Amino acid sequence: MSKLQAFVTLRKKHDNGGSAVFVSSVVSESGVAFHEAVAAAKGGLESLVRASAATHARDGIRINAVRSGLMDTKAAAHLLRNEQSRKMAQKQYPLGELIQPDQVAKAILFLLEEAQITGQILSVDGGFNAIRPLVTI
Repeated sequence: MSKLQAFVTLRKKHDNGGSAVFVSSVVSESGVAFHEAVAAAKGGLESLVRASAATHARDGIRINAVRSGLMDTKAAAHLLRNEQSRKMAQKQYPLGELIQPDQVAKAILFLLEEAQITGQILSVDGGFNAIRPLVTI
């Protein structure tokens, strides 16, 4: 039994709805070189979110996801190993900054608390998927 199935089973048993939020990635929507495995996994996750939200809405169970850009974390340290790498990564984001973990956490809390949102993928990506940055020399 998956964790989502266990969560849904528990919420139905107590008959009081609930909310689940998953974390996805910008690579699920845009082709990014060398990210095939993550893109496939997160694309599948986003499909799971929409389908399970449709299935469980009648039980008052809301299921959403946050789609994050590159977060400035220890997990990304190999990508941000020096100042040049960091600046190149930042230039990919129209707002010019990497995503901070607390920004993603705030989006997760918003989706957990908002009673009329389900089946949505909320992008916290500095505009990465929606617009292209103006890159100047």
